[in-house]
Order: sequence, then C-alpha cells, then structure tokens
Amino acid sequence: MKIVYKNKDYKMRNNFISSMSFITFMTFFITFSFPVSAQDYKGDVLVESTHFREHNDSLIVGFNIRVEANAVPTCSSMTFTPELRGNKNLVELPYIQVNGKKRKDINQRWFAVASRKWLSEYEPPQILVNADKYVDEHITYYITLPYESWMDKASLYLRQELIGCRDQVNLYTYKLDSRVEMAVREPYKMELIAALVAPADEVKTRNRQGSAFLDFQVGRSVILPDFRRNPVELGKINDALVEVMGNMDSQITGLFIEGYASPEGRYASNESLSRDRATALKDYIRNRYMLSDNIFTVRWVPEDWVGLKAAVQGSNLPQKDLILRIIDNGSDYDAKEQQLKGLSSYGQLLRDIFPELRRVEYQIDYKVRNYTTAEARSLMNTNPENLSQAELYRVAVEYGKDTPEYNRILMEIIPKYYENDPVAMNNAAALLIQNSEENTALRMLEKAPNLPAAWNNKGVVYMLRGELDKAEELLKQASVAGIQEATHNLKELQTKREDELKRTNRGR
Repeated sequence: MKIVYKNKDYKMRNNFISSMSFITFMTFFITFSFPVSAQDYKGDVLVESTHFREHNDSLIVGFNIRVEANAVPTCSSMTFTPELRGNKNLVELPYIQVNGKKRKDINQRWFAVASRKWLSEYEPPQILVNADKYVDEHITYYITLPYESWMDKASLYLRQELIGCRDQVNLYTYKLDSRVEMAVREPYKMELIAALVAPADEVKTRNRQGSAFLDFQVGRSVILPDFRRNPVELGKINDALVEVMGNMDSQITGLFIEGYASPEGRYASNESLSRDRATALKDYIRNRYMLSDNIFTVRWVPEDWVGLKAAVQGSNLPQKDLILRIIDNGSDYDAKEQQLKGLSSYGQLLRDIFPELRRVEYQIDYKVRNYTTAEARSLMNTNPENLSQAELYRVAVEYGKDTPEYNRILMEIIPKYYENDPVAMNNAAALLIQNSEENTALRMLEKAPNLPAAWNNKGVVYMLRGELDKAEELLKQASVAGIQEATHNLKELQTKREDELKRTNRGR
C-alpha cells in the first residue's frame, strides 16, 4: 500500500483534466450526479456508511460505494481517491478504479505494449472493478494507517475522476467527514517489571549465642557443677552444644567465651578473677566434650561498667541519676566504686544489679553443609536456619511464581533470616510492588542502596507514584548496570510521557 504525502500538490493519474469541482458534505451517504454532458451517462454513484475514526493508534478510513448499472460508460474509467486534508498536510490514499467494458479492453492492450519503465512507475489501484452495464457494483473500501497527531483536526475528502471515451476528464471533490472520530483514550497503563536477583551460593556459617550466670565460691574460679544455679546454667551450654554437635550436617568451627565480673573489690583483682573464670569454663567444656583447644577464643571484662549503666538506666532505683553521674565521671574504677558505696541505694545495687553482671557469654560458631533443592525443600519447614538464601530461593523457583509457597519464601522466610541482606530485601520488595505495597517495598529497598536491581525497583515505585523524572534517573543507572528490566521500564516511561502529551494536546 502506497500512501502519498503532499503539500497541496495534486498528482493526477490521467494526462488530461478539466477542472470542474464542487464540495458536498453529508453525514451518512452522498449521491454523485454527473452533468448531462457526460457521454452515455444513465446511472448514479452512492457512497454510504463512512468510517473515519481512530482506533489503537491507527486511523481507519472506510466506506461503501454503490455504482449503479450504466453509471460508467463502456469506454470510460472512473477513479475514487480518498484524501486526508489537515492544516499543512495532505495525504492521498490508495484509489479505486471502475472501468467500463471497452476501457478494460483498451487498458489491457496498453499494458501489453507499455514500456518497462512506465510499468515500474505505475501505481495500481487498491481496488479494481470492471463494471457490467446491467448490474450494480458494490465496493467496500477499508484501509488503516498509523495515526499522527496532525490527523486530530483532519477532514476526509473523496476525489472522483471520470475519464470519458475521448479522454476528457470530469473532476468532482466531495467532503465525506469534517473531523476524525477519536477513540476515548484511557491513560496508558504501564507494564512495569520489578527485578529479582538470584542469590549467590555461600559458605554457610551459623552461630548459637547465650549467657551463663555461673556461681563461684568467693574468690575462687573453680566450676562446681552442682553449686547453686550451676546445674541450670551449665545445662544451657550443654543443650546448645549437643544440638550443634548432634546435627550431622554441621561442624563446629569456633567457640568464643567472654567472662564478666561486677564492680566489687579492686579492679586488678577482678581482672584476674574474670580471666580465670572464663578460662575455667573453657577447660570445663573442652574436657567434657573432648574439643580441640584451637577452636576456643577466651576474653574477659574485669568490671562490667557498660552493663551496669544499661541496667541502672532500665531500673527504678532510688538515686538513679546520681548513680549514672558517678558511672560516667572520669574517676578511675576503684574511686567510682567507693563513691557508689557511699550511697544509700548501694545495698540495692548489690542485691538486684550486680549478680546479673557476673556472667559468662558464649558463642558457638559452626558451618552447615550445602543441600540439594530436594533436601532444602524438606528442611524448609523444619530447619530453615540451616539453609542458605540461595537454597531457599531455588526452592521458591521450583514451586513456581504463582504459588503461595513462592511468596512465603521470598517475603517471609528469607527476610527473617537475612534481614540486612540487600538481595533478600530487594527480592521481597519486588513482590511487594506486585502486591501494590509500594511504601513497604521502598523501606526495604533502602537497605539495598548499591544494588542495581534495587535501583530499577525504586524506579518502578516512583513511576507508579507518577514521579517520572525521579524514576528515569534511577532506571537509567540500572540500565547502564545491565538490568534488562530497567531498559524495558524506560521504554514504558517514554510511552507514558508520549501518551500524556497526546492527552494534553487533545484537551486544548
């Protein structure tokens, strides 16, 4: 289909034209009447059911023509050429040609002897009809072309040419429609894509932490398993070790022990006492469980003034503010202890606060073997803490994106165990965006400031909010970083802007 764009220049397909034009407009149909001088004219031409409208960014031009018997003399040819006329534009659409019987024969002879050059430049009609003088001809014309903004105010004309038996030409021009019927345009709905990231495999290191409030005889550092609270406190450590050691998929890689003493007595004595008590616990565990000495790390805090301050701040002790000022002053530790002893509330400190400062904190570090997806799927509901983020992600993918399990793994399980991991936060945010929870998604994406996929997803949130400039900056960064979803979203952003411009122009 050839469409000719012009600026008020009419290219005629015949060599001789006599200019005789008039303009007629009808809403539903038009009757063409030729002047009496047209040779052997005995019929009418009617145009009806005109379509001149926009649909899906295309312009639809259509109409039906009824050519009555004998409307085209046997040696004549009649052409119909639709034209779009705008303020500065004119588009000539493919034409219809109706030939009388003798004209058909003349044309056939002409095509048989015409030069190749002429044939190569010849523009054939969209519809060719060889008329029968005894039968009406019914012609349906329908064409679509890309819609352009100037067409909003264009009119539709039909140019009719009758070439007589002696090649005389009668030209008629008719206005079929004065304005395009434009479709009701809903705002463009963007198809945005949030980016997910497949987590990388990792060496799975885990730890168990706890505190044991062991009781020692005054001034001594020997652990007595049956002394006061020791059976309960040692039982805590035992349970943690047995749980880790009893798991055939895990292996202890380190055991950290740190001893603390309360601010009673001289600082130097407390330093020695806290060191010896931490070492005593180390030896107790090593001997009881036959562990290698090199996995232990032992530290000590002679007097836990940091813990004392935190405990006092959270208490209702009398003289609370005075106690805090003493803790924060610049005196040495022994001097501060003497100042505390001078307070009337010191006895309450000894009874309620100091015992909680005498403790041993421990941490068991261990690594867990890798699992197949099938194994990980069975462990997901029993021991999810032993699975890596990559293993959990693969289980989710195996379930499929349209399943509740997929959403639960990415939005609940992984964020629970990897709450500060950028990939975990990004993937959960991607699903929240799909669920129209943009505010929560944005908070999660703040924890992934350097992840290109998160730039894309933040851009998506801003696009949904209508903040296109802010979105564009983020999407460009993500696209440069290789995020394909960002490249797609940038195209959607451009389409959205073009749509808004069209809607604005139409409103004028």
